[in-house]
Amino acid sequence: MTTTIVPAPVRKSRFLVFDVETTNLMPKQKPNGPRLTIDDYPHILQLSFVIYDLNESKITKSYDAYVKINSNIDVTDKITELTGITKDICNKKGVPIITILKEFYDAYLNCDVLIAHNMDFDVEMIKIEIERNREQILSAFPCVLTTFNDTYEKIHNIERYCTMRKGIPICNILVESKIPGRPPTKKYPRLLELFQHLFVGETPTGLHNSIVDALVCLRCYLKMRHNIIINAIDFERIFKTFKK
Repeated sequence: MTTTIVPAPVRKSRFLVFDVETTNLMPKQKPNGPRLTIDDYPHILQLSFVIYDLNESKITKSYDAYVKINSNIDVTDKITELTGITKDICNKKGVPIITILKEFYDAYLNCDVLIAHNMDFDVEMIKIEIERNREQILSAFPCVLTTFNDTYEKIHNIERYCTMRKGIPICNILVESKIPGRPPTKKYPRLLELFQHLFVGETPTGLHNSIVDALVCLRCYLKMRHNIIINAIDFERIFKTFKK
């Protein structure tokens, strides 16, 4: 009798949680308007990520950087009020965007789950910055151009997990339809709404700082996907360790 050996499933254990802060929201192409160019898209002002190792039950790497922006890039009062980021902060603390993208690429290669809240936006913004800085990247770090490569992710079984989309049935927040007579629909939860649903009685501070958002997103993901609960005291300790 032939014995068939079934290999044990490979458990995904390295999680890359990331977030960006930007100068604006993504523009929409108007049906009869001029075609959008790269100059119409927002710029990243801050990019942060953490790598969490499930086997070690801890964050093994963190990265948080402001972007050194060109003088012609506008940071509005509205963005400063929301994020706390100013042009002065970017000029004094900022790092060249291609250096930041290389750091992110190295992390991307060493993880098997990608996690973000509103992942489509964060991924698109990173891809826009890669395209915007293509010539410099080709000269310095050409490998960065393969970030978010569909074939690579398929071959290596990289999983994407958007806590915003996965949080829809968890939060179950209903909004009235804009079309009369239609039933209410479930909306995408904001990160704060998801967090408060998962951790009743707690309110995170400092949101819209990308390293804070990444840490809060990680805590939500671990409970949503793995039923790993980081209590408030431990999270405060982690928060103080990794937030600037």
